Amino acid sequence: MRLLYFLATIWMIFCVSDLAYAKHRKIQKTNKRSHHYASVSAPGIYGASQLNSTLNYLINGSHSNNADIGVYVKSMKSGEILYRRGISEPMTPASTLKIFTAEAALLFLGPNYRFSTQLLTDAAAVKNGVLQGNLYVVLSGDPSLTYNDLDDLLQTLQAHQVQAIAGNVYIDNTAYDQSFYGPGWVRKDRDYCYGAPISASIINHNCLTFRPTAKGSGRTLQFPKRRYSFAVSSVVTDIPDYNRTLFKGLLARLAIRVYGNVTFGSAPNQLSLVGTHTSKPLTALVSDMLKKSDNIIAGALFKKIGQLYSRQPGSWTNGSLAVSQILAKRAGVNIAGMRILDGSGLSPNNLATPSQMMQVLDFAFHHAATSSDFVASLPIAGVDGTLKHRMTNIIRKVRAKTGTISGVASLAGYTISAEKEPLAFVIMINGSRGMNWRYRGLEDKIVTSLTKFKR
Repeated sequence: MRLLYFLATIWMIFCVSDLAYAKHRKIQKTNKRSHHYASVSAPGIYGASQLNSTLNYLINGSHSNNADIGVYVKSMKSGEILYRRGISEPMTPASTLKIFTAEAALLFLGPNYRFSTQLLTDAAAVKNGVLQGNLYVVLSGDPSLTYNDLDDLLQTLQAHQVQAIAGNVYIDNTAYDQSFYGPGWVRKDRDYCYGAPISASIINHNCLTFRPTAKGSGRTLQFPKRRYSFAVSSVVTDIPDYNRTLFKGLLARLAIRVYGNVTFGSAPNQLSLVGTHTSKPLTALVSDMLKKSDNIIAGALFKKIGQLYSRQPGSWTNGSLAVSQILAKRAGVNIAGMRILDGSGLSPNNLATPSQMMQVLDFAFHHAATSSDFVASLPIAGVDGTLKHRMTNIIRKVRAKTGTISGVASLAGYTISAEKEPLAFVIMINGSRGMNWRYRGLEDKIVTSLTKFKR
């Protein structure tokens, strides 16, 4: 009975939005929308045999003969396997790997988990506005932490009438290890903010954004005044220097003098709490990660799972072990041959089979405690996230995670058949550089065919 209830819940996620959209379309008819209706109302695909023929025709006629292609389609209502091709072949998943990270995080950390950044002190008192001891800033690897969050946190010192700190300010970044870049990350990716370092200190995604101003002085770049402004982003490469400079600047801005040094050190036990900042709940972070394919959130969650699972500083190694073991023990996934290196899919050395991806999707769909949060976090075709501009011909009928790196295109998630039957699908293509546009086109055609399927 509980299974039927949750099946109905997920089903409604699709059906309600689909009906609402249909009503909107009925009211606002245009030639463009009429063309869309024509594409949706194309002849149905009847039965699994005809579906197999259709998908084989699309794949064989896609001019992707040199690519390895894995496709898996399964009914989430009956459990029937509707199509499979190359489902046991290990392939590079690209960002669809975030599906593993998301489900492992929801299972292990829990939907309501929040990162916490703390201000602690060993001082016994504040005398004449001076904190009589050291201040510790304990960073937890919160991927959503911003400069403004830290500014608000340090303002709690003013609430305690602190105008100066007698000792040192210690930045505790020991929650994660000091290996900031994932195994196998391509060197050029580190120059872009999507490949920023994953540290216990993640502030503004470890990416600096500079916006032009009409006036400038000193070393400030002079930008001509334009009608439309733009921004220049630069990845943070020296985390320690960035941290020291940032905290010195924040304290100076608040007119809080530090008699000691701003340095690094692990916070000892039994300190007094001065203030704390907590992140949004995990469900919101997972949604941001999947909708936007956010590598920084994925890397931070990966190391956090590793840290709490192993009770050691979070690392790529213990994150890999933890996510694999959680999926195996809690979700029943066969992890043989699986290689989860970074949690984000940025490394071309990650490996998973379409069968393993389907096992996670199948479990995530039916698992009562996390199903609605997981499905709702996936990008919606034609609506948001990385699918905002894809499959607009079947708008709102698909919720799926995309994956793209050089020579790799993947798509995994859920759709509904012409009879509103929920289907899970995995499409993984490992091929040639410069062909991703063709691979994405094939993915879209395959999924569109699934929406025309009828029993």
